[in-house]
Amino acid sequence: MCENSDLELAVKGLPGKIAAGSGWRQFSLNVYNSSDKDVSDVYYFAGASFDKDGMELIKSRQVTLQAYNEELNTWDDLVDQEGNAVGYVGESSKIEAGYEVDIKLRLNVKASAPAGTAFTLGAGFYTGDEDCSGFADVSYKFEIVPAGTNTVGTEPQEGGKAPVPSEKPTESTVPAVTGALAETGSSSTMPMFALAGGAAVALGVGAMFVVRRRQAGSEA
Repeated sequence: MCENSDLELAVKGLPGKIAAGSGWRQFSLNVYNSSDKDVSDVYYFAGASFDKDGMELIKSRQVTLQAYNEELNTWDDLVDQEGNAVGYVGESSKIEAGYEVDIKLRLNVKASAPAGTAFTLGAGFYTGDEDCSGFADVSYKFEIVPAGTNTVGTEPQEGGKAPVPSEKPTESTVPAVTGALAETGSSSTMPMFALAGGAAVALGVGAMFVVRRRQAGSEA
């Protein structure tokens, strides 16, 4: 029988305005299981679009997204078969109650990207358990500004929908995600901007977990 659980989803580390041609900017996706139930077979994704509904996908040649592969110690492009900046960034066989995962991401707004254009960057997850499934995402609106513009102190606006890859991944095509230690009772990566909490997902029986348990008094 399926039961609901809360996975808290957050993105942090990016300003609200990003200058074209300013190089790589690193940020992170954090997923924290604040419930007392385990969540199994969790797949994480990220993507960028010009519209708030996550449908008008941005080409990777304009805004390049990459995810850090913990298994190979490499940065991998997030790009689909049409050259769009969207893809899966990792998977966890199980997130136990009170555990969390952190996924390193980065983006590069190319010099050719149109200044003055707004775009939506989103990330999310879905659970692929055979008996139960669930989905949640969080997204933010950013503005591409001319090269040399000071973007310090700007913050993105929450809203919209995260672009979703058109094909579901398999364990053989998506790297396993390791976790980070944090203080007990709350996410170690409370975002620079809003947190998407209370994402109802389904639970099932998991395999070997790939995240580490939180420990009291430790730091991320």
